[in-house]
Amino acid sequence: MEQTLSISKFTSPYPNNFSPYRRKRKKCAPTIISQALQTSESVLQANPSTSYVDNDLATCHVLPDPITSQSLSSLKQIHAQILKLSNVASSAVTMEKLIKMYLYFDSYQLGAAVCYMALSSRALSWDSIIALLMEKGSNPYGHLLVFRELHRLKTRFSVMFLVFTLKICSEICKLNLGLSIHASLVKFGMADETYIMCSLMELYANCSILDYSYRLFYEAPIKDPVLWNRLVALYVDKELFSESLQLYNEMHYYGITGDAITISKVLHACGKIEALREGEALHAQAVKSGLSCNHMVSTSLVTMYSKNFSIDNARKVFEIIENKTVVSWNAIVSSCFLNGFLKEALELLDHMVESGLKPDLVTWNCILSGYSRYGHDYKVFEVLRTIVGNRFRLSSSTITCVLRSVSNLGLLRYGKEIHGYVVRHGFMGNVYISTSLVDMYAKCGSLTSSQKVFDWMENKNVHTWNSLISGYVQEVQLNQALVLIRKMKDKGFKPDLATWNALISGYAAQGLSTQALILIRQIKSDGLKPNVVTWTSLISGFCHKGEFGEALFFVSEMLKEGIEPNSTTVSVLLRACAALPLLAKGMELHCFAFRRAFDTDIYVATALVDMYSKSGSLRNAHRVFKRISNKNLASWNAMIMGFASHGHGEGSIRLFEEMIKSGRLPDAVTYTALLSGCRHSGLIDEGWKYFDQMQKLYNISPTVEHYTCMIDLLAKTGFLDEAMDLIEKMPMEPDVSVWGAILTGSKIHNNLELAETAAKKLYRLEPYNPAIYLTMISLYAKENRWEDVEDVKVAMNALGLKSRFGWSWIVINKKVHTFDVEQSTHPEMGEIHYNLYWLVNDMKKMGYVPDMSCVSQNVQSEEKEQLLMGHTEKLAVTYGLICNTRPIRVVKSTRVCNDCHTWAKYLSRLCDCEIYIRDSVRFHHFVKGGCSCNDYW
Repeated sequence: MEQTLSISKFTSPYPNNFSPYRRKRKKCAPTIISQALQTSESVLQANPSTSYVDNDLATCHVLPDPITSQSLSSLKQIHAQILKLSNVASSAVTMEKLIKMYLYFDSYQLGAAVCYMALSSRALSWDSIIALLMEKGSNPYGHLLVFRELHRLKTRFSVMFLVFTLKICSEICKLNLGLSIHASLVKFGMADETYIMCSLMELYANCSILDYSYRLFYEAPIKDPVLWNRLVALYVDKELFSESLQLYNEMHYYGITGDAITISKVLHACGKIEALREGEALHAQAVKSGLSCNHMVSTSLVTMYSKNFSIDNARKVFEIIENKTVVSWNAIVSSCFLNGFLKEALELLDHMVESGLKPDLVTWNCILSGYSRYGHDYKVFEVLRTIVGNRFRLSSSTITCVLRSVSNLGLLRYGKEIHGYVVRHGFMGNVYISTSLVDMYAKCGSLTSSQKVFDWMENKNVHTWNSLISGYVQEVQLNQALVLIRKMKDKGFKPDLATWNALISGYAAQGLSTQALILIRQIKSDGLKPNVVTWTSLISGFCHKGEFGEALFFVSEMLKEGIEPNSTTVSVLLRACAALPLLAKGMELHCFAFRRAFDTDIYVATALVDMYSKSGSLRNAHRVFKRISNKNLASWNAMIMGFASHGHGEGSIRLFEEMIKSGRLPDAVTYTALLSGCRHSGLIDEGWKYFDQMQKLYNISPTVEHYTCMIDLLAKTGFLDEAMDLIEKMPMEPDVSVWGAILTGSKIHNNLELAETAAKKLYRLEPYNPAIYLTMISLYAKENRWEDVEDVKVAMNALGLKSRFGWSWIVINKKVHTFDVEQSTHPEMGEIHYNLYWLVNDMKKMGYVPDMSCVSQNVQSEEKEQLLMGHTEKLAVTYGLICNTRPIRVVKSTRVCNDCHTWAKYLSRLCDCEIYIRDSVRFHHFVKGGCSCNDYW
C-alpha cells in the first residue's frame, strides 16, 4: 500500500553538497572519459534500432564499474548519452546500476532523481530501492538525503520504506526528523500501521524518551502481538528489567504469547535481577507454546538459570538441546564459570571439542571472565596465551578482562605489553579499553602513565574521569583528586555519585571523617542526593582503616537520612562486627538481612559465616554455610578459616576435601586457612602434606603467610631445628611474623638461646613493639635472670615503651565493659574482686594451683597470686558470671596465659557454664573443664 507523505520544512542533516563520508577522488584521465563515450557512441551507431533488452545490455556494458570508476563527471556524461536512447531510461538493470554509481559518488540528489524515475516507470519496486540503499550502509545520512529528495519530488512512499527511514533515524538518533515524519504519518492516517508504530517506538526508545514509546503503545487502537513484543523487548534493551517483567505479565494476562525473541529477552531480564521464580514460569510458558526447543530460547534459559545460581537446571536445559551450537556450549560453559564450577566448565569445554565444535573467542572470553571473577588471575594469562596461540584477534572484552587481572596482581610490565598490543592493533579509540588502561596504571601505582593515557584520549566519559580520580585517591593525593573534579566540570562532565563516592571513601580511609561529611554536604549542594552507595563508601572507608566503631556510628547517621542499607552495606557492617567482635549486633544484622532477603546474596552470606566464626559462634557459622546454595571460593575459605581459628584442624581438612570434590579449585587464601587449622591443632604430618601439595597439584607458590604457618606449627610442637631449617630455605626474607613464631615456640619449650636469636631479629624489624620485650621479660623471669629482666625494662624505658599487659572486654546488655590492668576504673570492681576471690578458693578445693611462672615480677608468692588475680580476662569472665550472662564471651587483646587458661577450665566445671575467650591468636571454648584447643595454643 502506498500513500502520499507530506513533511513541511524538512531539512537535510547536512548543508547542501556536504557529507562527512565524502570520499577524496583522483582526477580522471581524459582518455578514460573519451574511451567510455566512444564505446557508447559506437554501440548506439552500430545498433540504432536495438530492442529494449539489447539497449539495456549495451548500456550496462558502457557503464563503468563503481569500483574502478574515478570521476563523477564521467558518470554524468555517460548518463547523458543514455538518456538520448529511447526506453533505456526505464530499464531496470540500467536504473539499478546508475543508482549504485551515484550513491557510490555520494551524489544523493541525482541518485534520488533516478530512483524517482525508476519508481514512476515501475522499472524498480520499493523493495529494490531499499536493497540498493542498504548496500550503502556505511553512510546512514545518505539515505536521509535520498529521502529528502524523494519527498521534495512528492513521491508516494511505501510503508516499508518509511519503516526503513525511521530505523535509520533511530540508529543515528535524529529525533527531530523522526518527529516530523510521525506528524505527517498522523496527518495522513498511516501512524496506526503496526510496523510503522514499532519503528516509532524504537526511535523514541533509542532517543532516551521511552515514555513516548509507552504512550504511543497505549494510545494504539489495536494492540496486536507485534506491538506487545516490541514494547517488552525495548524495556529489556533499556535495562528496565523489573518493568519489562511487569509488561510481560500484563501481556500474558491478555492472552498474548511472546515470540522467541521476546521470551529470550525477558529471560535475560530474569537473569539480571535474579528473578528465578519468574524465570521458571517463563520456562513453563515456553514449553507450553512449543518455543522451548528454539535455540535462542533454550540458550537464554541456560543463561537465566546460571545467573540465578541454579546450575542443575541450567545443565538439564542444556542436555535436551538438539544440535547444540557453539552458542549453546558457550552458555553452559559460562554458567559453570559464573557459579564457580571451574572444573566442570573445563570438562564441558573438552566435551565441546569432542563433539566436533571448536571454541570461538566468546568461549575463551567466558573462561577468562570466570577465572578473573574468582581470583585466578594467573590462569587468565594462561588462557590469553591459548587465545593468541589459536590466532584469535583479541576483542575489547578480552583486553579489558586481562587488564583487570593485571590490575589485581599489580603486574605493571605485563600491563605495558597489553598497552603495546592495543596501540598496534588500533584499539586506543575504544573508550572502554582506554579507560581500563587508565584504571590499570592507576592501580599498579603508575599514576604518571595513567595520566598520560588519560591526556592522550580524545573520547572520554565519566568512567574515564572516575578511574583517574580513584587512582589519585588510592595514592592518597586527595587534593589532586579535587583538582581533577574541577577540571572535569570545566570540560562539561558532571561528576556523578561514583566520582564523589571514591573521594569520600578516600577521606574516610584516612580517618578524615569531617572532610568526608563535608563532601556529603557538597554532593547535596550540587543537586545530587547521597544514596546508599555514598554512605556505604563512607562506612567501608572507616572499616578499611580499622575504625569499626566509627563505621557503626555512621550507620545511624545514614538511617537518620532515611536511607536503608543494601546488601553491600550489610556485608560491610558484618565485617565490622566480626572485627570487634559484636555477636549481638551481628545477629541483629542477620535478622535484617533475612527480612530483606539479603541473606541469599553470596557476599552477605559469606560475611555472615565470617562474622559468626570470629564472634565465637562456630555452630551458627556452619549453619549459615550449609544453607548457601551457590558457595563460592570466598565462602569455603571463610568456613575453613572459622574451623581453624576455633582449633578444629580436622574440621578444616574435612571441609577442604569436600570443597575439592565439589569441583572448586583452591587459591593461596585457602591454603593459608588450611595450614592455620593444622598449626592450631598441632597436625604436623597433615601440615607438611598440604604445604607440599599446594605447589605440586595447584601451582600455588607458598607466600610468607604459608611459611609462617608451617614455622609456627613446627616451633610449637617442639621441632625448633626443623623450623630454623625451613627459614633458611625460604625464597623470601623472613618477616616479623616468622621470627615471632620462633619466639613463641622458644617460650613454650623454654629454649632461651633461640628466643634471644629471634628477639634480636625482631628488635631490628620492630624496635617499638612492646610485645617482644614483654615476652623476653617473661622468659628471663621464668629462669630467674632478674638482671636481664631489668636490662630489658631499661631498654623499654629508653624507647618510651610502656609495659601494658593489654585489656579484655565483655558485652553486657549491649554495653561494652572494658578491663585494663593499669586503669581498673570499673564501677563494680569491688564486687568483681570479691567474687573472684571466693571462686579461686572453691577452685583450689577442686585441685586448681595458680601458675606463678606467669608473673614476671620478682616478688613473693603471695603477691604473685594477687597479681594473677588481676589478669583482665579473669575480671571480665567474673563480671559475666555476676551479670548471669550465658554463655560468657570475652575478647582479649593479647595471648591467654597458662594460668588464666587453667583457671577458665576449672571455672567452666565449677559453674557449669560455657566460656568463650578470643585472644590475639585464636578462640578458646571452655566446657565442663576442657578447652577446644586441647591445651595446644
